[in-house]
Amino acid sequence: MEKQKVVLITGGTSGIGLGTVEYLLEQKGYCVLSFSRSKDHIEAAKKKLGAKAEAVCFLQGDVSSRQDCVQLAKIIDERYHRLDGLVNAAGIIKLGGIEKQTYEEWDKSMAVNLTSVFTITKELLPLLKKGTNPSIVNISSMASGRVGGSIAYCAAKAGLDAMTKFLAKELGPYGIRVNSINPGAVYTNIYVASGDYDQKSYDQWSKDKVTLYPLGRIGDAKKDLAPAIEFLLSDKALWTTGDIILVDGGISI
Repeated sequence: MEKQKVVLITGGTSGIGLGTVEYLLEQKGYCVLSFSRSKDHIEAAKKKLGAKAEAVCFLQGDVSSRQDCVQLAKIIDERYHRLDGLVNAAGIIKLGGIEKQTYEEWDKSMAVNLTSVFTITKELLPLLKKGTNPSIVNISSMASGRVGGSIAYCAAKAGLDAMTKFLAKELGPYGIRVNSINPGAVYTNIYVASGDYDQKSYDQWSKDKVTLYPLGRIGDAKKDLAPAIEFLLSDKALWTTGDIILVDGGISI
């Protein structure tokens, strides 16, 4: 039997992260690790996954904490001795332009959406170097180029796209591929978690967005995003690096 790829997914208890966890479990070729800060989110994810949750290694910690990232690397080294894939899916958003966005919101957005990717990638790099055909997939956003909604989120995602390209150049000699998936609107809990919408208003917002998309719907984390992420993790994409790939239902056309 072919050795399973050891893959870590940050933010792996909700949204695109959880959809990717569930999808990878169904592909059979992955040993899946999930890293998220909330114990409640971990329990909710286990409940949603049901019996499949037993196959996931859930680890608790904050991606914006350097100490937690160092500890995470230590745990993975002790248990698996390598890392074959890293999906940086943890993210937050708070709506507002320069007049409305607070300094605190800006700093938190940069910490979670951008600096955390630098930190966790730096700490896990020695393990990725030991991996087989290692791959990093950053979850950015179409908002990196088609701005709106949140100045902090857009700026952080634009920075993440630049980081993706830089890392692809730097880590290529180690055989480590680095790519970015840039989604359009995907049905997740990110806006409700931010407090910008309650569930009812978010559902209406999602419904209103549908008419803007040529394919007639917004994205589904598991059905639409996870397969693209899995492709970049897989050995089918061994000559793909430094790409910023739009998975956006055609809205950017």
